[in-house]
Amino acid sequence: MSIPQKINNRKAFTLVELLVVIAIIALLMSILMPALGRARKQAQMVICQSQLNSWGLALQLFAHDNDGYFLKSVCFETQNPADWWMVGLLPYIGEEYDSRSKMRKLFLCASAAKSKNPPNSTRAPGTTFSAWGPFGPGNADIGEWWDEGSMGSYGINDWVANPPPDSGFWGFPAKYCWRSTSIKGAARVPVFLDCLYVSAYSLHFDEPPPFPDQYDSWASNGLQMFAIDRHNGGIDAVFADWSVRKVGIKELWTLKWHNQFDTSNAWTTVGGAVASDWPEWMRGYPDY
Repeated sequence: MSIPQKINNRKAFTLVELLVVIAIIALLMSILMPALGRARKQAQMVICQSQLNSWGLALQLFAHDNDGYFLKSVCFETQNPADWWMVGLLPYIGEEYDSRSKMRKLFLCASAAKSKNPPNSTRAPGTTFSAWGPFGPGNADIGEWWDEGSMGSYGINDWVANPPPDSGFWGFPAKYCWRSTSIKGAARVPVFLDCLYVSAYSLHFDEPPPFPDQYDSWASNGLQMFAIDRHNGGIDAVFADWSVRKVGIKELWTLKWHNQFDTSNAWTTVGGAVASDWPEWMRGYPDY
């Protein structure tokens, strides 16, 4: 007697059903991708703030070892690279003067971890989402303040410094400096921030950048170096009270960069600024 075979009643998907499934998957992806993108940016900002916290701690330790005073930050005049943050703070982040160390990653924001500049650039700035450098070989005879290959995404507020009394301080008034950790209103004094270059001198009459990633120089309209949209409308910063937070792009003009900085200047709401005063690309950002 023959054994009856089982009849397989399963049917394959029809073309229409496959298309429906594909459409549902595509819809779900379109919903999930922005959320994943936001989560990624949020994670990058958290990493950035953690690294800025490390630089703040390094400067605190340096000041603790130097009677509360900050770095001289005038290495071209003192002929000592250790007077500048990129060299002077290296012992406090656990490394020697060596660009190959893994600790050099602390120089790089997760949102701007790679450079678009050619190798051995001559002190080349970065962009919103790319690092400054990599710098070429330095000249030890003139006390240059980097190691070959140095690159990063952060910059120091040049007014957080303790230059010698007879220093020209790059042509700026040294009396404006925050020389030590004894600062009144320290929560409004920025120290390290996301930046297009290693540092900048910010003045209350600095004009905003006419376009993204456009700047004059670290010594002219220095605030342009910090006015970038790296973290959803602003940048990260560590302040002189050693707190770390996000700073809005227009908020930069309200911070106390040096001890004579006018925080009610013409680019603040208190000073009468309105959205239409700003370059077109900045008008949609919150006013301060």
